[in-house]
Amino acid sequence: MSTSPTLLAEAFDRHQTGGFEEAESLYRRILAGEPDAVEALHRYGLLVAQLGRLEEADRWLARALALEPALETGAVEAAVNHAKILRALRRPEDAARRFRHALVLAPALPTAFEGLGHAEREGDDGAAAAGAYRRAALLGAGAAVLHQWGIALDGIGRLDEAADALRRSAHLDPSVPSVAVRLAGVLYRLGRGGEAAGWYRHALKLQPGRSELRAVLSDIAAPHPSLPPET
Repeated sequence: MSTSPTLLAEAFDRHQTGGFEEAESLYRRILAGEPDAVEALHRYGLLVAQLGRLEEADRWLARALALEPALETGAVEAAVNHAKILRALRRPEDAARRFRHALVLAPALPTAFEGLGHAEREGDDGAAAAGAYRRAALLGAGAAVLHQWGIALDGIGRLDEAADALRRSAHLDPSVPSVAVRLAGVLYRLGRGGEAAGWYRHALKLQPGRSELRAVLSDIAAPHPSLPPET
């Protein structure tokens, strides 16, 4: 029995417009008649994830991906979605494997490299995270990825590279105070106190109420100023 395109379209329409109860009923109706209806498995997995039923969502997405040849072009989207669910379930190693699966299918997908970076960091592999973020950045990912790359590089002690990534992030989007604070801290540890002070001033302009930034600026010329936390 083949899935009715009309029924699947109706389920997806209800899903997209917030009619979750109706959408769930329709997806279940499809799957009762055709348990291997891969698109219904994928979409239903996303629906139950939206409803907070992450363990169940994991099972539906895994089942859909086990039928990958039938997913055709939807396999990449399903793999990325499954990886995000695995991250939400705090299973970073499984999430990293699924992001790698997505990258086998779509080797130049920056969002998959970004997600892999997050999963590797959550799995405490800073070097792998930095490598994944680097690939995402090379593929054109924006300021947020450069920020995460800089954090990963900082975490493994590659300070010059961290400063470069964070500086690029700050120039692309100068409105994020946490980037300026992180960059200032890295620069100070590199012995570039003057440049660090400039970025602390920039962060203070963005968040004038942060008294710890005023304090560090007042004693940044001292041998060991008390640096604010890098967020």
